[in-house]
Amino acid sequence: MDAPTVPLIVPASRLCLARVLLSLMLGATAVAVNAATATDVASSAAAIGGEEAQPGCRPPGATLTLAATRLLAMQCNAELRAARRAVQASEADIRIAAQRPNPVLSLGVQNINPHAGVGAGGWRGKTVDSIARVDQVIETANKAELRVDAARAANAAAGEQVQAVAAQQTATVEQAFYEAAVSQQRVAVLTETLALYARTEQANQARLKAGDIARADLTKLRLDALRAQADLREARADHLRDMAELAQRIGIPGTLEDTALSVEWPDAGQDVAAFDQALLQSRPDVVAAQARLRAAAAARDLARAGRVPDVTVGAQAEHYPVSATNDQGSGNSFGVFITIPLHVRHSHGGEAARAEVDYYAALDERNRVLLAAGNEVARLRAALDAARQSWLQMRDAVLPSAERVAADAEFAYGKGASGVLDLLDARRALRQTRLDAAQAQGNYAKALSAYLAAIRLSSTAAPDAATAP
Repeated sequence: MDAPTVPLIVPASRLCLARVLLSLMLGATAVAVNAATATDVASSAAAIGGEEAQPGCRPPGATLTLAATRLLAMQCNAELRAARRAVQASEADIRIAAQRPNPVLSLGVQNINPHAGVGAGGWRGKTVDSIARVDQVIETANKAELRVDAARAANAAAGEQVQAVAAQQTATVEQAFYEAAVSQQRVAVLTETLALYARTEQANQARLKAGDIARADLTKLRLDALRAQADLREARADHLRDMAELAQRIGIPGTLEDTALSVEWPDAGQDVAAFDQALLQSRPDVVAAQARLRAAAAARDLARAGRVPDVTVGAQAEHYPVSATNDQGSGNSFGVFITIPLHVRHSHGGEAARAEVDYYAALDERNRVLLAAGNEVARLRAALDAARQSWLQMRDAVLPSAERVAADAEFAYGKGASGVLDLLDARRALRQTRLDAAQAQGNYAKALSAYLAAIRLSSTAAPDAATAP
């Protein structure tokens, strides 16, 4: 009764050992794959680099120039940093697209009969069917190259988008800079006005004691000074708001309340050359739209290739020995396989149709951007000419006349030849004219900045025209 039980116990223990060894083999394979994956992730992280700290994105010193503002914005602007991250992501997409399908290793045992056992002897003599198989996907229709081409086209589009975002954000920062410069000038004009009232206060007190002016006239002067103080407080609040907006546009913390702007106003005496409409194709936003169109065309080619099925080829080695307990074994045998998907229910036509729509959407977007660019240049040119004429008129005619009238009124009032109302009218007119002059100068600077940004050309522009097939 005991003799038959021995061969049943021994094969069972050996079978458990075989399972353990098989688990160890699969575990070692998984560890190797995980180690390779971790190495790739670490190398990718090192390639991208860490810019989380942004050490250069700090508030500037006591003064800030337009050139320094541009440099800070190129480094710290959030929109520009996001565009650069998109380039890094597209570079990683190229690596992903270049990866070919990995082969698949399959290990297994079958035809194990627990009643008959696996036989005696070494491992190779056990009566189990051991199979080792490798399968490899073979991409057809040049999908591998098309996938890489699509990824490279997307990377090129992301690079062009960086230039478009840089041009747009630089223009936005310049507008904010000149806006803050105008409010800074308003503060200076109102501060000078209050200083004028302070200088004349002591003289008016002496004239009041001498009986040269009435107390009512002195009160009128003081009321006008109080109005100027209220205007100054409002102007300072506006300036702080504009400086905070400038800091946000640049991408630096703080409100720049302790920073003074050092402004070199553009010379309105020099004419700005007209823009050649033929160069619209070289604008950064147009070049970026053209690059996106090329990327959509590459993605369409890849989607069309998806209609051709990929095949999978496999090779198998099988070891199934013959023993006293099993005479059905086949010894060592080999086999090859091929797997072809059957496009019975679909042939990826939906993906191809979607890619076709995306291509024509990119074409429409390119045409829209090109049309908008031409209209924008014409509109900004008209605004520039109007702002230039307004500033020249204000600088050469209106402001000098207001200053002469105010000087004459101050002289006449000091000699007692005019009343306080004439003096107040002249001072108010001069104050408002100076504020208008500051605004006109700022409007011209902003108009010139916007126009120059609109005609800025891409450094990578090349003649290219994509048309529908």
